[in-house]
Amino acid sequence: MSTAPAFSPSAQRRSRIILAVCGLYVAVQVGIIVMCHFTSSKHFGFWMFPESTYLRAHLYRVLPDGTEVKTKKGSWKGQTEAGEVRYRWNDYVKGYRMDLLGKKVRSKGTFDDTAKYFQGAVNYVAARTAQDKSTHQLVLRIQYHRAGGPEQMLIYKSPPRVPEGSQHAAK
Repeated sequence: MSTAPAFSPSAQRRSRIILAVCGLYVAVQVGIIVMCHFTSSKHFGFWMFPESTYLRAHLYRVLPDGTEVKTKKGSWKGQTEAGEVRYRWNDYVKGYRMDLLGKKVRSKGTFDDTAKYFQGAVNYVAARTAQDKSTHQLVLRIQYHRAGGPEQMLIYKSPPRVPEGSQHAAK
């Protein structure tokens, strides 16, 4: 007569721990997927049919006289105290398809996330090119269309630079 081998108490405890860890792992993964539907950033979410938004972004400089000048794929020459300097958007912004100015690209992730990142990128580039005395402000124009929808435009502006001689510059 054969009997099934009995597991020792330590083996039973070890198997329960392994099952508990596996169950916890699966629960955390499901929780992250469900949670993403309720957050503004859709990271970690599974979308069987993700949105399909195409966009094309162009960078402009606003000169001190108010004139807007389109940059050539995010590249421009600016005046500093040391002389003329070439600035490139791609030197400051890389990835998330934000470095492809002038090209039609599909939005990575949701378009709302991409738009937020573009606003942050405009402010980031403006803050790091503050020595450019010939640029008062950076403006990013994004033409986009969601699947089946009309073409629309978003405009993001960096904070305007305060001239050095003004009263606000001393603050």
